[in-house]
Amino acid sequence: MTLQDQDDLYGPPPDHRRDRLKAAFITSLIGLATDMPAREIAARTRSSQAATRARHIALYLAHVTLEWSLARVAAAFGRDRTTAGNAVRIIEDLRDDPEIDARLLELEACIRHAPDSWS
Repeated sequence: MTLQDQDDLYGPPPDHRRDRLKAAFITSLIGLATDMPAREIAARTRSSQAATRARHIALYLAHVTLEWSLARVAAAFGRDRTTAGNAVRIIEDLRDDPEIDARLLELEACIRHAPDSWS
């Protein structure tokens, strides 16, 4: 199988630098929405429950709005794939609350309206 054949099957490989920039944008957006510093959301050490929740939201929104695989989300945010999967499950469960669901819909719209040059 040639590289062209692989691109036809799986699409082009992700641009990891661009993915990290998108992850930083989403982290900053969530920081603004939750009044949590982006550096605390992105911290690799143990953090507050609020920072952890904000990080889960960022991972979830990258997966849902950008349609990234969990592995790609994990790579962009510097996390493990199972961590990304856990975050997605936690936030999906929270969407049963109408207020949280409405807020997440607003954040999804913000990400989806980011410049088209992202793609």
